[in-house]
Amino acid sequence: MGQLQSECAAMIEALCGSSPRAKDVSDHFEIHAKLGWQIWNVAYAPPLTAYRFLPNDHGLGVWLQAAGNKGAPSELLDGFSAAIDRFRAVIETHAEDREMFEMLVDARSGRSNEDSILRWRKQAFTGNSFTFGARAKCLVASAILFPASKAHTFSIVRIHGLIGLVRTRAGVRWPLATLVVQQSDGRWTTPGREPLFSSPKVDEIGVPLLADYCSRPLPPVERTLEGDTLHDELLPGVVGLTGANTVFTGEILHEVGPTHGMKEGEIAHFGSGIRTPAELMICDHIVHQSIFPSVMRELRVYSELVSPVSRDDRDRLDMTEELQHLGTGLHRVRTADVPNYSDLLHEAFAKIGFDPNEFEVYRVRLPYPPIPASVMVRHPLPSPPSP
Repeated sequence: MGQLQSECAAMIEALCGSSPRAKDVSDHFEIHAKLGWQIWNVAYAPPLTAYRFLPNDHGLGVWLQAAGNKGAPSELLDGFSAAIDRFRAVIETHAEDREMFEMLVDARSGRSNEDSILRWRKQAFTGNSFTFGARAKCLVASAILFPASKAHTFSIVRIHGLIGLVRTRAGVRWPLATLVVQQSDGRWTTPGREPLFSSPKVDEIGVPLLADYCSRPLPPVERTLEGDTLHDELLPGVVGLTGANTVFTGEILHEVGPTHGMKEGEIAHFGSGIRTPAELMICDHIVHQSIFPSVMRELRVYSELVSPVSRDDRDRLDMTEELQHLGTGLHRVRTADVPNYSDLLHEAFAKIGFDPNEFEVYRVRLPYPPIPASVMVRHPLPSPPSP
């Protein structure tokens, strides 16, 4: 691509001077403005994005003919044509078509090309919505970590939401939440749990619905037991926007784990699995200042193709998003993507009896989150307390 850019720039500068604009290319070569803009970008855009602007064969032919008509030297015309041939040979060698080639290059560019990453993730969202039969405007996965009554342990308020979930196919059930907690010794445990807010409806169905934040009529949901795991599910409903549902659930998980590592060098992961094609995911990690003080937190997103609990760097997905620190308290949690979200969190704090100003708030905002994957806030665990 570097050779192709050099040849293209030499052709432009031979007729337009040493500091040409895209408009100069169109004017001097007497070609359409869009074609001139494309050719200018082929010459001067960063190498890992310049290939995107390369015109099709017809456009290249128009430009080469225009360059010849304007008296471009034959050696420049031949040099550019040879560079194009070499570039096409690279595509034919490494990719089945232009789209596959763009995917290879975008994957190589990594974090430097956020727009390209989002473009591919949006395409995946569209395809998954059709394949799996549902899509959501926004996913919410929030956790409030607060000191438990037992010394050196913490509890969690766990809030999950599906906003604007639309079924694209009839007969589709949809998972709302599944809970697994893995202790450091590898044992799986389910902590003591209770609904964040009780009601006759919650007692009847077992699903900890937050009725004031759900759509009306209340979405049809049920809780099922498979082995030792509980699953909350949204039952099949009407296809399309007329059957759109917003569902929020909330639970308190008591004495989830210790506030320190069981041995030196342990790493904690807090987060949520992604199973729903969605336009956006908001994952808030709200932690009392007495728990895990002074740790450095970071965002990790793991593919779950190999394991639903992978923490292996080989399964880590390259994401441009980062963990945002929103400060102390709930002053900055409001977002237009989640109606009445601040009210919900204030009610949760009133339930557990803690002052939100004693908590640090961290947010992950993830457009078109990949599935299946886990969004994790990761940090080292403090050392075990002295005897």
